[in-house]
Amino acid sequence: MELRFKLNYLFQGQNSPFLHAVDAGYFDDHGLSCTFVEGFSSSLVTRALVDGEADIGYGDVSSVFERALRTGETEISCLVPIYEHTPCCLGYLTDGKRLTLADIPGSTLCGPNGDTSARLLPLLLKRNGYAPDSYSYLGVQPEERDRLVASRSVLAATCFDATLKFAMQMRGYDASALDFLYFADNGLDIYSGALVALNSVLEKEPGLAGKLQAITRQAWHDCLADPQLGVDAVIRRSPDMDPEIVLKQLTWILDRQVFPDGARAMAFYLDGAKMADTLECATYSVGAEAKRSPVGLPAEICLI
Repeated sequence: MELRFKLNYLFQGQNSPFLHAVDAGYFDDHGLSCTFVEGFSSSLVTRALVDGEADIGYGDVSSVFERALRTGETEISCLVPIYEHTPCCLGYLTDGKRLTLADIPGSTLCGPNGDTSARLLPLLLKRNGYAPDSYSYLGVQPEERDRLVASRSVLAATCFDATLKFAMQMRGYDASALDFLYFADNGLDIYSGALVALNSVLEKEPGLAGKLQAITRQAWHDCLADPQLGVDAVIRRSPDMDPEIVLKQLTWILDRQVFPDGARAMAFYLDGAKMADTLECATYSVGAEAKRSPVGLPAEICLI
């Protein structure tokens, strides 16, 4: 079976374990082949799948929930959560003072269109007692985001920390003063990045979901044990990449967000606070446009 895999970004350290899975023959071992399609945001993977651009992807759980609420249909399943702690944050150049949510009202922020952190920020502000629409937002391409942050033309950028930090380095900006205001530190730790798949694809082959789960968990634990495996997988596909930056990005997310406490099951917990917060993010974004109740949605979408 041939699968098209939509990545959350370009070939980088942050998605390299999936590349390693192909190179290690894990897809072949299960009678599968996999072709990667580069992307620019995990939230946009949902759209890519339903538009027929890919079959599986490195997507975003709250985005999948949003799609189901807006359409009333569950077209996509979430198979494996990648992050133990969400990397959603505001990235900014510090002048010695840490950014707080109290600094956001009246400010100008930026980020790529469809950015996951941008979608969640209004709820984060509301939960902490601030008006959810109290700031200006510039939707820009990643290159422009980095320039605006580097020139201090905006207060901060909505982002995943590793994406902004290492993108700025790769584009030649000084990121030594870069700091982050993490949503998880302010009461909103959710399921974010995950392996996702079209249900129509999963239905074509019995047991496919389980195979993809096993492949994903093995590949990510491989890279935890030996990050160089991920680096090599990226460089094979993008030989102009700086292997040192690829390694630093991969170890950054492994140590801080994917395996902060060491090896783990990489499974969804349907009844936990993290799942409840993830669902609330989606219901808040969709609001009155929802075509179905959120009740039972995690159990329908997230496989365990």
